[in-house]
Amino acid sequence: MKIYSQGDQAIIIDIEQEVAEDVTKNLIAVRTHLLNKDLPFITDIVPTESSMMICYDARDMIKHYNISSPFQYMKALVNSIQTELEHIENKQTACHFHNIPVVYGDQFGPDLEALLKYYRLSKEEFIQLHSKSHYFVSMMGYSPGFPYLTGMNEKLYVNHTSQKKKRVPAGSVIIEGKKCGIVTTDTYNDWLVIGYTPIKLFSPERDHFNLLKLGDNVLFHPKNPNDAELGDFK
Repeated sequence: MKIYSQGDQAIIIDIEQEVAEDVTKNLIAVRTHLLNKDLPFITDIVPTESSMMICYDARDMIKHYNISSPFQYMKALVNSIQTELEHIENKQTACHFHNIPVVYGDQFGPDLEALLKYYRLSKEEFIQLHSKSHYFVSMMGYSPGFPYLTGMNEKLYVNHTSQKKKRVPAGSVIIEGKKCGIVTTDTYNDWLVIGYTPIKLFSPERDHFNLLKLGDNVLFHPKNPNDAELGDFK
């Protein structure tokens, strides 16, 4: 683990490992411990797949808490939390398991047919590979509630995007590089759209806006259009 400053009011924790579920959960555990401490001078905590930025009010720390070196204080705090976590056998994080129904291909996945030629797979083989993988939310971003899902079968990795940008409606299941994603708001992008889910991942009307959160586990379940309640986003 590497810790370094990002300007004079932020610190970065870099795990320096490949993106993996245990790495993400370790960052979540550190974040949870920091939030539980409820330190008033910590202004924001921004986790990514294998690093985390902690923003703090250096002026407030010096003026009101008699902390002469905010960076050194934050570095020592992170190290102490990491040491504490190492002595906890099971790092309990509030992560959940989600089953996401997906209708693959046709009008619901307009890029799938071209991808099948690229992979040299049948539609059935693709669905088998994609839906049997165990995914976890390694990062949130791009749009509200948008999950980056790590864990896709290596046979489905892709090194290109769609030939042109297009409207990508909310509910679209997409592939980009080594990851999947589920679009939460209508957008315009060159992602490869392979299917559609009627599950609404983001809703400002709910108490908890996002259905998925960092570290959650996801399984895709293939559905026939006749078996799925479609049109929630239309």
